[in-house]
Amino acid sequence: MKKTIKKQVISIILLVMFLGSSLTYAIISSITPTQQEIPWQAALFVVIFEDPVEIPAGVGVENETRAKLYTLNYDNIIYKEGEEDSTLRDFFEIWGETFNSTCILDYCNNANNSIRMYVNNRETLDYEYYVIRDRDVIVIDYR
Repeated sequence: MKKTIKKQVISIILLVMFLGSSLTYAIISSITPTQQEIPWQAALFVVIFEDPVEIPAGVGVENETRAKLYTLNYDNIIYKEGEEDSTLRDFFEIWGETFNSTCILDYCNNANNSIRMYVNNRETLDYEYYVIRDRDVIVIDYR
């Protein structure tokens, strides 16, 4: 009888260990995404005379096709498809708007106003040639 009880106890312990590991795996799997990448993204803010310009949702999205740079929402986030480098010029061309070292949208440098561009809180003079990187925060300020 002692052998039977010992076998039952071992069987119960093994069953509890198996159920515990299965339950632990299920919990961990539900918390951490499996094989799901966080998409490449950068934030772009355009400011004209201290007023933010809304970048439309769906820039670069037609039907179910996405350009190499695109937006999904009205949250100023640009997403990127593929591994190829992309510049601000690429995004503005996809958007159908003007951007270079002298003009942003319909506003061009003049005696009183000019464009300044900041990437991750640092001023840059690359303007349309700036290669956008994952997690960049880009501010184009015209005043």
